[in-house]
Amino acid sequence: LQSVVKVFTVHSSPNYFQPWQNKPQRETSGSGVVVAAPVPGGVGILTNAHVVADQTFVQVRRHGSSVKHRARVHAVGHACDLAVLAVDDPSFWAEGSASEHPPAPLSLGETPHLQDQVTVVGFPQGGDNLSITSGVVSRIELTNYAHGAAQLLAIQLDAAINPGNSGGPALGADGAVVGLAFQNLANADNIGYVIPTPIIRRFLEDEEKAIHHAGFCSLGIKCQPTDNPAMRQYLGMEGDETGVLITEVLELGPAAGHLKKDDVLMEVDGKKVANDGTVSFRGWERVAFDYLISLKRPGETVEAKIRRKTEAFTASFAVKPRAPLVPVHQYDRLPSYYVYAGLVFSPLTQPHLQEFGDDWFNTAPRRLVDRALNDHPTSPGQEVVILSQVLADEVNAGYQGMHDLEVRAVNGREVKSLRELKAEVEKGTGAKGGKFLRLDFVNDRVLVISREEAERAHGRIMAKHRVPSRMSPDLV
Repeated sequence: LQSVVKVFTVHSSPNYFQPWQNKPQRETSGSGVVVAAPVPGGVGILTNAHVVADQTFVQVRRHGSSVKHRARVHAVGHACDLAVLAVDDPSFWAEGSASEHPPAPLSLGETPHLQDQVTVVGFPQGGDNLSITSGVVSRIELTNYAHGAAQLLAIQLDAAINPGNSGGPALGADGAVVGLAFQNLANADNIGYVIPTPIIRRFLEDEEKAIHHAGFCSLGIKCQPTDNPAMRQYLGMEGDETGVLITEVLELGPAAGHLKKDDVLMEVDGKKVANDGTVSFRGWERVAFDYLISLKRPGETVEAKIRRKTEAFTASFAVKPRAPLVPVHQYDRLPSYYVYAGLVFSPLTQPHLQEFGDDWFNTAPRRLVDRALNDHPTSPGQEVVILSQVLADEVNAGYQGMHDLEVRAVNGREVKSLRELKAEVEKGTGAKGGKFLRLDFVNDRVLVISREEAERAHGRIMAKHRVPSRMSPDLV
């Protein structure tokens, strides 16, 4: 139990409606566990990424101690909701002291089986001392990780996992760590989820090899089941062949150029894909075939057995993480923005949409929500650039009601990133292009600004609205 710690974090998240400033800081607490980790000294604290996301100050406290120690985030993987903390204070590790129970690293065990007993240890809300709950493994399958929105393997328990438990270890019968508590199921009692050790090991191994954890790979395809006999016959599937129908191949995905729409994916790395899209996991257990891809590192090869009408063949290609058109999260980084004549431009991100409230699916602009959830990039580095808001001034009079509009073109030239928009706005070459700035939006609205008046207005607008810089540091 001395290896389980309480994590105290001060967060300061960006304000995406006013990207030049942060929201008021807030304090939260979570849990962590001492493990062998790729940090100086070889021992660190494993916790959840959401426990330390957007942190400005982190402290940890050992079980049974009243002293808090400064900690720093050594590595973080937001997709898998994992982070490693380093503590440089020797007194935390009881070096040179008479402590009988210094925090020793716990070993990582194997993925538990169904009905195995598991003990969850942490510091949930409702008290300040260590809490211990137990439950059994009720399900193992791919689950949506709420923090990073990735679909990865997770263990479902019937043990209570509450706020504050996050980052605490789930221990097997032998005392080894079999997972890390990270979320529960909303509107349900005693259904909690832990991150299994295969995901943890992959994250720690990336850091040990000094590989930047770029996320988890996918094939870049969309599929549907082939349960219907007529469907299988139509697709030319023979005998006991099983698989799923590929309904879309993402243009920039790893499968582009290798797989096609209406292909049938029958095997992945030699494992048969069932008609419902699952593969054998352990014994009678099954998981979605995406699990096989998720543990591959970027650049590793996958072998996919495909049926294309009357032809069956194997395609080999390198996998990589999916690059979304609209980023799902932007933790631990400042938003990009650019201000011209009081017009505030920024790339569309899901954190921006989440500023509309918990029900942002329904309250945010529908066109932008559709772009975020359904569309994919067609060129590398592509962004959805929006006019976020207009800082009122006489130079932009009449446009103050325009906000959250996707920019299609600047002076007739299509723009696909905020950096491109900035370059086009500041280009101003030619007599016609130099006198006015014209913006065309996706909803066919048009905005025109006098460049000469805009140049005179910059300083006035920035001072009046207390904006410290016309652009974020990444655009300077």
